[in-house]
Amino acid sequence: MPFCYNISMKILAPAGNFDCLKAAIFNGADEVYLGINQFNARNNVDGFTLDNLGEAVDFAHVFGVRVHLAINILFSNDEIPLAVETAVKAFNLGVDAFIIQDLGLASILHRDYPNMELHASTQMGIHNLEGVKFIEKFGFKRVVLARETPLEEIRRINKNSDIEIEYFAHGALCVSFSGNCYLSSYTFDASGNRGKCKQLCRLPYRLEKDGKTLKSGYLLSAKDFNMTDKLAVLKDAGVDVIKIEGRARRPFYVATATAQYKRALNNKAVDENLLKLAFNREFTRGYFDGNGSIISFNQNHQGVFIGKVKRVKKGKTFSEVFFDSKFSLSPKSSFKVFGEGREKSVFTAYDLTKVNGEYRVTTTQNVDVGDGLNLIVDARKETEVLLNVVRRRIELNLNFEIDKNACAFVEVDGKTEKVFGEILSAAQKQPLSELEIKENFKKSDLFDANIKIGKLERVFLSKKQLNEFRRKVFETARNMLTQPYHHNVVVKKLSKAKSAPFFRDFQVVDNLNEQFNAKNIIYSPETYVVDDVVRFMNKCSSQKKNAYLDTPIFALEKDIELLNNVIDKTRIGCVANNYYAFSLNNVKLIGGGLNVYNEYTAEVHGLAFVSAEGDFAERVNQPYMTLRHCPMKNHLKANCFKCPYMDGYRYVMESGKVLKLKRKKLHDCTFYLTD
Repeated sequence: MPFCYNISMKILAPAGNFDCLKAAIFNGADEVYLGINQFNARNNVDGFTLDNLGEAVDFAHVFGVRVHLAINILFSNDEIPLAVETAVKAFNLGVDAFIIQDLGLASILHRDYPNMELHASTQMGIHNLEGVKFIEKFGFKRVVLARETPLEEIRRINKNSDIEIEYFAHGALCVSFSGNCYLSSYTFDASGNRGKCKQLCRLPYRLEKDGKTLKSGYLLSAKDFNMTDKLAVLKDAGVDVIKIEGRARRPFYVATATAQYKRALNNKAVDENLLKLAFNREFTRGYFDGNGSIISFNQNHQGVFIGKVKRVKKGKTFSEVFFDSKFSLSPKSSFKVFGEGREKSVFTAYDLTKVNGEYRVTTTQNVDVGDGLNLIVDARKETEVLLNVVRRRIELNLNFEIDKNACAFVEVDGKTEKVFGEILSAAQKQPLSELEIKENFKKSDLFDANIKIGKLERVFLSKKQLNEFRRKVFETARNMLTQPYHHNVVVKKLSKAKSAPFFRDFQVVDNLNEQFNAKNIIYSPETYVVDDVVRFMNKCSSQKKNAYLDTPIFALEKDIELLNNVIDKTRIGCVANNYYAFSLNNVKLIGGGLNVYNEYTAEVHGLAFVSAEGDFAERVNQPYMTLRHCPMKNHLKANCFKCPYMDGYRYVMESGKVLKLKRKKLHDCTFYLTD
């Protein structure tokens, strides 16, 4: 890979539990993000609670690592007060920043608790400068850009805004546009925006047209991000923080990904095989190189290819499997078996041995000659990585004088505090020794003390007294590093939000030949052509209907120019499906796919609106998914010059549920899966 010397970006690593938190910190994370069991988008992770959050935050602060709390779901009216209270309690415990999706919650925290640092979650779908400008008004210090944000738009945001830019660099890539996947919600009432995603994108599908199956497999299962070779470009574009996805991953994954990105940022070689071993569904740069190939056709961990099976001795219960590999492999490691283009089985090699250069293992699984073997868990490497422990360096100057208190000067980050112990008496027999002192002060899980002994007279100090003095010294050092982050903010009484105006009696049409039945007609065309919009408005006018134009969920600078041109020439009202829509020229807006889930958010917008989820407002079904990759390229090997797209393509689940493939074409294409 091409290297750049000391690329000065911060690493934000995931911490699904305390072991992962330690793995991130010990391997070089500058910041960690975590959730508590309530109110976060990974509610299937058995992570932190308010009861142990303070311990986690203090641990991170000992090492100078910032902690960001993800409260990044949508909230109901009844949940908002508790969400505010939770944020205040977490802030008092020392949490440095809050990752927020719900705009109602963000507006309350910004108004009532201005010292809280807010970060706009990727679930807000911010992908252009116009969206950034909108959220800046709510005090967001940082934006976690949608994974679909292209490089040129990052540059544009950086040039025209002072907001910090955080960008996903590694880990799982959602196939649907951030915050706009409703498949799990509409199918199983399990909203991804509420932390309950069923991962339906990882299931098998068939792509059909005119009753024929064109392709089958894991057609919506995205590869995993790996941007280790593009960090310099991201930095040059204006990215301040690179984010590693994976709060549901194991400590080995967190440690490995964090360490390898730290190496990349410091001009050291990256071990791609180690990254693959940590977790991969194949790697991709996502949308960095356009909207091309991101589909893996695998739904789970692939590991690292290590060789093919040479011989198999079949037994009644166990089979002996023999293979060669250039990798150094250890017992208790786990392997996946691939044959005939598919994953066949998984086994753990408890009795792995190597004789005359050939590996041998027994297994009950189906393995045949010629099958490929992928290493998915390396027992020895897991142990090695997780044994890596770091302790915080502090300076201690100790004095032990007769008839005076034992005294320590504790120096941390240029600050010094004095700590006193017992009054010391002269030793009658064995005096306290320098070796005894230094050995005792090695007993710390947190601190590596550089000890200087200023004065050491012939004093007596019992082992118990010395232990108590050491604990007091280290507790002082810990408090010096953690207490400055603690607060004592009181929760303010939250007034009830104003009742929201709902948008009712509406119909969404995608062509002009449909019959208009409702009072309000929303036109959602494939292409945004002025003449078509004028015809639509004339038809609405002749039938005394109110006309609205549905805006695309995803739009870049040239797309927004195109939309403004249509609006300027027609003066049509628009449905806002993303925050950029608030920048459109002097247009009457209706709130659409803005994920308004409560009256507090509705009050912020001050618009009549519809709801994509829940029963809070009149509901309009948004597309199940918004796809920024091109299915024609991924599945049919097509290109833009000979695009085969037309109405009639559809994805079919194994259950028989049909998802129709639709397209919106501005300066490039965005695809949608709909009813």
